[in-house]
Parts: sequence; structure tokens; C-alpha cells
Amino acid sequence: MKAAVLHRYGAPEFGNFVVPDPGAYSDGVLVEVRAATINSIDRVTAAGKHYLSPKTFPVVTGIEGAGVTADGRRVYFGRPVSPFGSMAETTVVPAGFAMPIPDSVDFPVAATLGNSGMAALMPLTDTAQLKPGDNVVLLGGSGVVGRLAIQAARLLGAGTITVVGRDEAALEATVALGASATVSTEGLSADRLTAAIREASGGVDVIVDYTWGEPALAALAAGNPGVHLVQVGDRAGAKVALPAQLLRSLGASVTGFMPVHHGPEAMMRAYRQLLEWADRADLTVDYELVPLADVAAAWERSAIVRHKLVLVP
Repeated sequence: MKAAVLHRYGAPEFGNFVVPDPGAYSDGVLVEVRAATINSIDRVTAAGKHYLSPKTFPVVTGIEGAGVTADGRRVYFGRPVSPFGSMAETTVVPAGFAMPIPDSVDFPVAATLGNSGMAALMPLTDTAQLKPGDNVVLLGGSGVVGRLAIQAARLLGAGTITVVGRDEAALEATVALGASATVSTEGLSADRLTAAIREASGGVDVIVDYTWGEPALAALAAGNPGVHLVQVGDRAGAKVALPAQLLRSLGASVTGFMPVHHGPEAMMRAYRQLLEWADRADLTVDYELVPLADVAAAWERSAIVRHKLVLVP
């Protein structure tokens, strides 16, 4: 079969790979792939910088996708069984990681709502336990996950939704999705950024942080008593000096997030909610279809575009 094959740490190459043998996996589900997303975790894993990085080669890249099982079920799937991945014509996944999707939801939408959708919704619901009226700040919220988080926060009844980022044009585009205010970090000192976030948000109750670094400190300092920061990504820096008095004075909390921390039932519940919103057109997904054969070019672009690239075998 054709697949995106990783021969060494780096970027995958389009080529041939052995077809999974369904008889070799007693609890595995064979899936004919119709859509496979390129995620930041795929790039980090392929680079050898993640605990999921392969130890032997060759392997097929990709952690998630959507497709059809041998018995005709439409499913979203995650965690393919090594050495198989989602970026292929066929893959095999554990039975518990094949979730049904309705006929009314397209495969690319179903695939995008997996890893990205859970990273958008679950920090608000399962980690921060957002209450209607809470003021939300999304750090680095103009990308794929952030745009889904804006819509999720709106649908959950957030008070204000403030998106913080660098690109003015990208920030402006989030208003149509439900952002009540935007703040650009360009040229702002830490104190001025804190003041801008406080003014835009009216005081922060929940921070979903896709950046870490100095923006996280600035947003925490703009917090209301009991502010909760959910740490999801670290694009602005992996380390930060977090003042103890800042945490104590606000009664602030900082919680690291990964969907698996909440367990498969919570993940399935969140995914079903995302599908329901998408099915009702209450939530939209911005994606671009790319032939699997063009995976090399798509891989390079995926780090800079603000929509999801979806590979189609």
C-alpha cells in the first residue's frame, strides 16, 4: 500500500509499506483511511523528541484519522498499532480507539475534531471546569486548536473570550468565531501585556495556554482570584520563572493537560460533543485537503499554516 513512511528521524516520505494483516491483531480494527491529519505531535514524534517516537524503522507516520472499517462502519480512530500509522491507505487500531461518526459529518471534519478538538474543548470542561460567565483567555488562540477553543468557549457560555497572539490579521479573524477581544503581544512589555489582557477580558478566570513563556505569566497576573491556567503547549518557551507570591496572592492554579489524563470515557464524551456541534453547524472546522502523495510538501507547510492539513490517500 501507499503510505507516508519514516525511514529515520525527520520527515516522512511517500512510498510503499506492507499492508496490515488483520489476522495478526486479535483486538485490532482494520481501517481503510479516508482522511489523516498532520498534527504538531506528529512532527515532534517524527523528529525523535517525544516519548511516542519510534525506536525502529521504517514506520508509517500519523496518530489519527477517519475512515471505514472492514464491516462498513464510519469511524474516527487514534493510536494506530506500530509500525502502522494514520497516513496510509490502510491502518490498524485498538478496538477502543475506533469511535463511530455519523453519516452527516465528513471524514476530514471528523479527523480534525480528534486531537485538535479535544485539545480545544477538554481544557475548558474537564480541566478548568468552566462555568457560564467565566472570562476566558486563550494564549496562542489564533491557530487551528485555538479557533476551535474560541467556538467551544462560546458554546459553553463563557463571559468574555480574549485571544492573545502575535499576528494582528490572524487575531482579527477570530472575532467572527466568537472572540470578544484580541490582544497582540507585539512590542508589549510584560506589564503592558498584563494590563492589556486585564482590560480586554475584564479579569481572567480561565486561561488555556498554548504558548507558555512570558505570555503565561502576563495572563496569570491579569487573573481574578482563583484563576486557573491550563497548560497545553509551549511555543513561546519551555521554561518560565513562576513567582510563588503571584500564585498565592490570587489562589491561582496551573494544571498540565493531555487528553489521556482524563481517560477514554472523558475523551469519547468530548469527541461526541464536538461531533454534535459540528453536525448542527454550531462549530466550524477550517481545513485543506492534500493528496497523500504530496505529504512531503504538506509536512513543511503544516508548521506555519493556520488551518488543518488533511491527507487523503
